[in-house]
Amino acid sequence: MEKRNAVPNGGSFPDRRRSGIRIIRVILWGGAILLLGSQNSAAGEKVSHFGAYQEYTEETHDDYIRTSDYLTLTDGTRLAYDLLLPANDGKAARDPLPVLFCHTSYLRAYNMVAGGRVVDNEIIKLNPLAKAFIWFRARLVHNGHIFDQAFMNPWLKRMLKHGYGVVIVEQRGTGASEGSMIPIFRYQAEDANEILDWIAAQPWSNGKIGMFGKSSLAMAQYAAASTGNPHLKAIFPVSSSLDMYGAVWFPGGILNRAFADMFSLSTGLLEKMAVPVDSDRDGTTLQAILKRRSEHFSLDKGPDAGIRKAPLRDSDSTHPRGKRIWQDLGIYTLLEQVNQSGIAIYNETGWFDIFARDGTLLHNNLTGNRKLLIRPLSHFALGKKGDDLDTDAEAHRWFDYWLKGIQNGIMDEPPIHYYVMGAPAEKAWQSATRWPLPRERRARFYFMAGPTPGNSPNGSGRLTTEPPRAATGFDTYRIDYSTTTGKSSRWRSIIQAMSYPDMSANDRKSMAYTTDPLGTDLEVTGHPVVYLDVSTPVTDMDLFVYLEAVDKKGRSSYVTEGCLRASHRALGNADFASPGLPFHPGLRADITPLIPDEPTILVFDLLPTAWRFPEGSRIRISIAGADADNFATPRIDPPPHLRIFRNSEHFSTIELPIIEYAGRP
Repeated sequence: MEKRNAVPNGGSFPDRRRSGIRIIRVILWGGAILLLGSQNSAAGEKVSHFGAYQEYTEETHDDYIRTSDYLTLTDGTRLAYDLLLPANDGKAARDPLPVLFCHTSYLRAYNMVAGGRVVDNEIIKLNPLAKAFIWFRARLVHNGHIFDQAFMNPWLKRMLKHGYGVVIVEQRGTGASEGSMIPIFRYQAEDANEILDWIAAQPWSNGKIGMFGKSSLAMAQYAAASTGNPHLKAIFPVSSSLDMYGAVWFPGGILNRAFADMFSLSTGLLEKMAVPVDSDRDGTTLQAILKRRSEHFSLDKGPDAGIRKAPLRDSDSTHPRGKRIWQDLGIYTLLEQVNQSGIAIYNETGWFDIFARDGTLLHNNLTGNRKLLIRPLSHFALGKKGDDLDTDAEAHRWFDYWLKGIQNGIMDEPPIHYYVMGAPAEKAWQSATRWPLPRERRARFYFMAGPTPGNSPNGSGRLTTEPPRAATGFDTYRIDYSTTTGKSSRWRSIIQAMSYPDMSANDRKSMAYTTDPLGTDLEVTGHPVVYLDVSTPVTDMDLFVYLEAVDKKGRSSYVTEGCLRASHRALGNADFASPGLPFHPGLRADITPLIPDEPTILVFDLLPTAWRFPEGSRIRISIAGADADNFATPRIDPPPHLRIFRNSEHFSTIELPIIEYAGRP
């Protein structure tokens, strides 16, 4: 049997001389947790380049110890925290260490066994092997029912072994922390500032702090950075928003029902897995906190209830300490302070992330030391080492440079790394100095008649670079409210894997335009922008536009999408830099109904992508009036028709950011 070093209240590292392959997949909040035993790199030459890092520092510890307690803020609110310290022979490190801090709105640790049963719900979907492992661990290991952050995240084990301390603090009103949740970043910043000072004053801290975390934990990093706290040196936010209104809650002015439902579901279920601190041995304090919280919280009046009722950017906040709800939830309101702080920032996002656009915009709105990583993944898969890249190495390099002063060259590399989907493996990862890419060429593709003019049930409209010359011409499409991108879309990828079907079935119920087979490879990297010249007999309508790749066998793959409620079509200036992209203010004064049957131009961008269309494939643009499984589109009975114009005076186009294929000389 493999000899193991016991870890009080936590996991353990396998004995390095006897490490083997251990794979158990446990699905927790935001992603699949891979419980993998690591194999040590053979001693050798120092390596530090994008996605690879070894021999720059030694593993000084082979164990870690977890303790938990409360820290008290100046207003008297007690926040629960976990402290993870590296250890040898069961003894924690004594020397002051650089510290990695996570200010979480989820949980600092998870109680995986409740009432004698392994937790299994919509957030945690376990296979039989994982359930068996958890059940036996709960019985054979002291506090084995508790899954702490290092046990779930292999990269944190790596950092502990290399001499970092780790602190995870539950935000007020979450987990075992007291108080009420306040989803307003400027108030989170106040708490974070106090916590940073507290960490810096502890004997196990050397005063140099970095932050990590994904999604709302990434946004908490920006809130902390806005304080300019001198102890915070660097952050590594994974999938952060810039503008919550336009990114996920009301893209194009349309309620994102899939995201809203997932948000509500996860918020309630996480409470059931909260873990008491060490001094609360019987959980009495935790249960009292949860009881008080339940008296003021339910899924009907939870943190998202007011959000659903705020369909405009100038909707009033329902929180007594708030002003305007979308300003309160906008990281862009903190950018000036973040830039003044001088804190180094490494953003990670994915082409299928819910915050794909925001990731690129954040990079453009930052002025200090920053890097941007864009992976071929959805929200669910981000923040973990994958087949595409060893992101553990990137995080390690980042914090070694900024917290330990190790000159590993990470800041000598290009600031942007992005993955081109469909490119050969050796050409998939590309780098750039700025965004949009300097090599970008904007190319217009026009909507034209196909073999069967009019409604095109088989996606037979044509997409061409030649503008229309005919004086008249349009296609008529009757809205089909059953059109959908499915129940595993990017919008539902908060707690589940993304998976799109062959889009052909949806295309047949939409209005689609397709190019002829491409005569050469074509790379599209950047932000597509669509210009729809349309008319309809109704005063408002939702439109969804999809960019798809059709292979030689006719299978149509989802690439990216954009949407707009027609009454939100007014253009204006954003409160942040948005280079070349149309921005819809979504204010009360801007909402303008359509004039029935009058041609109107709708302009909106699609989420950014990097996709190589190979020779012989085709590019498709599909237009629908609903995404039934994801967005809340009002139904009109009978369903109205939409005219899409394609003549010399009124024409519809999509502008694609073309990049010369990187494999060519």
